[in-house]
Amino acid sequence: PTRKGLHLSTRKIATEHIEPIAMKAVILVGGAGTRLRPLTYVMPKCLLPVGGMPLLEWTVKYLASHEIKEFVVCVAYLKRQIISTVGDGSRLGVKIEYAEAESPLGTAGQLKTAEPLIDDTFLAMNGDIVTSLNVRNLIQTHKEKGGTGTIALKNFDVKVPYGHVTADQDSVIRKFEEKPTLHLMANAGIYVLERSVFGSIPSGKPFSLETEVFPALIERGERLNSYYEEAYWNDVGTMGDFER
Repeated sequence: PTRKGLHLSTRKIATEHIEPIAMKAVILVGGAGTRLRPLTYVMPKCLLPVGGMPLLEWTVKYLASHEIKEFVVCVAYLKRQIISTVGDGSRLGVKIEYAEAESPLGTAGQLKTAEPLIDDTFLAMNGDIVTSLNVRNLIQTHKEKGGTGTIALKNFDVKVPYGHVTADQDSVIRKFEEKPTLHLMANAGIYVLERSVFGSIPSGKPFSLETEVFPALIERGERLNSYYEEAYWNDVGTMGDFER
C-alpha cells in the first residue's frame, strides 16, 4: 500500500465507534539501533520521523485507533530523550508509563522491566514496526484459543541465491530448482501474552523472546497460537527500510 493508503486505513479505524480494550500495550524501544547509524548516534530509532511524526508516536496513535489507552514503553538507550519527547501521553490522549533499564537488554530482557506495571494479559510490540494489522482481531484470537501467547505472523519471501537440490539416501538427485523463492510465515513482532511469561525471563540480563523465551515455552509444551491477516507491514531496521 502507498503511505496515503495506509493513512486512510488508519483514519477509518479511528473514526469507527468501538469499545476500549481493557489491556495494556507494551512497546519495546530499548535497543541502540546500530544498523541505522550514524542517525542513531544522536537520536533513538523510535524518534526517527515517519509520516511526519516520531515513529513511537505513530505506534501509539496506531494502537490508540484500536482503543488501547494504556501503554508501558520499555526504554534504555537514550531513554531521557524518549521520555522528554513523548511524555506521559496526555498530548496523544492516552496514558504512558515507562519501564527503564540502564542499557539494552534484548527483547525479553527489556520486556521483563515492564513486569511491575502489568497485572494481566497484555499486548507487546516491537517499537520499530509500521503496520496496519488489526490488533483487536489478534486479541480476540488469543481470548478464543487461550494459551500462553499469540504471535502475529507476516508473509516473507526469501530468494535463494543458488540452485536448490534435493537428493535421496542413494545420492540420486530427485529435484533441482534454480534460485527458487521460498514463501515463509515470519514473526511480525506483535504479541498477546499472558503475565505468566515473565516467569521465563531472568531479571537484569540480556535475553531474547525470539531465540530463548518462545523456543523454551514450546519445548515445555505451552501453547503459543499464531495469527495471520493480510496487512501492511514494514520494520525500520536499516536505512533502506527507513527510506521505504
